[in-house]
Amino acid sequence: MSAILNTLIHTVTRARWHGFLQRCRDLRASQCRLLEERLERNADTVFGREHDFKRLKSPADFARAVPVSSWETVDPYVDRIIAGETNILTLGPLPAMFNKTSGTTGKPKLIPVTAESTKGNSLNQKIWAFAAIERHPRFLGGKVFPVVNKAIEGYTQTTNIPYGAVSGLMVRDAHPLARAKLAYPYDAVEIEDFTARRYAMMRCAVPRSVTFIPGSNPNALLKLFESADERKTELFRDIHDGTLSKNFDIPGPIRATLSKNLKPEPAKARELERLAGRAGRLRPRDYWPDLKLIGCWKGGTVGQFAHHLQDWCAPGLTLRDSGYMASEAHITIPISDDGNSGLLTVHTNFFEFIPEEEFGQPDAPVLMAHELEIGTPYQILMTTAGGLYRYSINDVIEVTDFFHGAPLVSFLRKGRDVMNLQGEKVSANQILIAVQSACAETGVTPMHFMVVGESAASRYHLHIEAAGSPPAPDVIQRLLACFNARLCELNHVVKRYRELDMLKPPALSLMEPGWLGAIVDHQVASGMRDTQFKPAILGPERPPGGSVAYTLDPSEGSPA
Repeated sequence: MSAILNTLIHTVTRARWHGFLQRCRDLRASQCRLLEERLERNADTVFGREHDFKRLKSPADFARAVPVSSWETVDPYVDRIIAGETNILTLGPLPAMFNKTSGTTGKPKLIPVTAESTKGNSLNQKIWAFAAIERHPRFLGGKVFPVVNKAIEGYTQTTNIPYGAVSGLMVRDAHPLARAKLAYPYDAVEIEDFTARRYAMMRCAVPRSVTFIPGSNPNALLKLFESADERKTELFRDIHDGTLSKNFDIPGPIRATLSKNLKPEPAKARELERLAGRAGRLRPRDYWPDLKLIGCWKGGTVGQFAHHLQDWCAPGLTLRDSGYMASEAHITIPISDDGNSGLLTVHTNFFEFIPEEEFGQPDAPVLMAHELEIGTPYQILMTTAGGLYRYSINDVIEVTDFFHGAPLVSFLRKGRDVMNLQGEKVSANQILIAVQSACAETGVTPMHFMVVGESAASRYHLHIEAAGSPPAPDVIQRLLACFNARLCELNHVVKRYRELDMLKPPALSLMEPGWLGAIVDHQVASGMRDTQFKPAILGPERPPGGSVAYTLDPSEGSPA
């Protein structure tokens, strides 16, 4: 069965792979052609008429006629789609669903998922799989353990269109042959309680022979491994008896579906218990010794967790980047196990690039993919099948190499005013609202504040200088609690990742009086005019100047 599926995937995707490579080789022409087709198809939409798509004949015309957009400019159009209007951003019926992600304020972004974008996502997966099979012909020899989010989280009020995660939808609605390869039924993803969900997924999958894990965030996978180890006694008992523990909050219908796939395996349970006793913990190297390949992010702040996966798994495991992707689009497809670079998805998206240091300037040069240079950081713009035009996701990329003349692109970091430790994309605006709300609730008047994203600790660290007398310790504790609660309200991904323990509780440092002045003095001494100083409220590190009075660190349980 596995050999047949491998051969089928390889055969079906070969033509698509070669078609994709041809577009990469003929990069300028293929991108111009894609843009022309997209503008022609959507010329009679509201957006197309507003920007006179019918008269645009070239990428240069397009850049002059359509301003760089952000979610703030797209959101009003999406609101009209949610209300039931058609032909707003793309021609045709209402989208089948919306991909939900965090916005820069408390309102989540709902990205339209059209038939064309769904087809493109499926094609991207096939191309990734073809390139992986070329290098790892046996990685689909066993079961597949996908790490995805819930397909449907809710429905729009007026039009009843579902919103959720495209990744989950593709697993839920996969072809029966593909579903037969899953190490656990998709139903497990629908469990609301995250502890129960992790346990159920691992209970179903641990006794199976898993050879491939497709996912994105390596930390999410580490949490699954850790959960199996923490619950190993219960897991051994369930595997031995063919049961699913009653100690977890699993809805009856889901429990019934999962239980149908379970059977008593006493020999397997005894062997796993023996191996865990010898090593001191239960690891995938013991229950999935034939695991060949994990697809996950290897770059950005999240990529630092990837190498920890190999500490848990058997020797011979390969980590292959799953590709640079966002809720708005799948952007690259890696063609190698090395690094995190990939070829741009030029068959589904039209790309433009602006040198990072010139981004936002009125006369900034706009480059196409074939004009990029190795080592230069660029802001990326996308025109997608879902109806985003010259859309900036505030990401900085660079070219690491070329393949048949096409750039191999690597994600470097988020751009201005956004921190992204685990994929949650916290904006400066969210930080501003959260801190202001917390200060108003506790009566603290801030002289200055800044939140530092500490990637190694997977947490946000609020630094604050209070005006007047220093707040009492109990006030500082309430301030931190209010900040944490408000940030979770504003960013649903932060809330989910806190529940999943992928983000740790925030810390707070009360700064000595004079902190803001010390920062200004340091900047001026470094050559900046004091009139040019703009205090950052979000960043990867606290700027030089000032000192800490004390720190409230929940991980240590007491002020430091």
